[in-house]
Amino acid sequence: MKILFPNIVKWLGRAGGRLHSRLAAEVRSAVRSNAGQIGMRVIEEEMPLVKSVVYEALRIEPPVSMQYGKAKRDLLIRSHDAAFEVKTGEILFGYQPFATKDPRVFDRAEEFVGDRFVGEEGERLLRHVVWSNGPETEGPTVENKQCAGKDFVVLVARLLVIELFLRYDSFEIEVGSSALGSSVKLTSLKRASL
Repeated sequence: MKILFPNIVKWLGRAGGRLHSRLAAEVRSAVRSNAGQIGMRVIEEEMPLVKSVVYEALRIEPPVSMQYGKAKRDLLIRSHDAAFEVKTGEILFGYQPFATKDPRVFDRAEEFVGDRFVGEEGERLLRHVVWSNGPETEGPTVENKQCAGKDFVVLVARLLVIELFLRYDSFEIEVGSSALGSSVKLTSLKRASL
């Protein structure tokens, strides 16, 4: 969370007022239509833009960008252009941004596109979001190394975005660096104009 939350605020802050107003409208509308309550169903079904911006932040700057593991069996790994034989016991190293910023998969791969994962086509792209050491469309099991807390991470990240836009219409930031990645300072906050 020490890495993810500042990254989310950074990318949202850089995205600017148009995205902020869309997020504020979506969040407040969903909360109003549910008598002020925010439950799991509301978050999942009535806030697609909130969901998308969280996945986009995870895509563009995964909080843990490097993973490794030992091959449990011989396997063949394929890329767009080649195939690589991996023998049992060999160490595999993965740098997530190679996959999450693949221009053959993601249009404008180097840009933060807040609504990238909205709609049917956007939902299909989620299988290429691998921040949790596996595709976002799959779950952790005892047989894989996928993050056991991935659903919790996504939920609390969505709650952060929801809380921001329940309270504020927009904000501006100043970005620096820290030992854990980005240091983000809020320089301006516009209170919610209900």
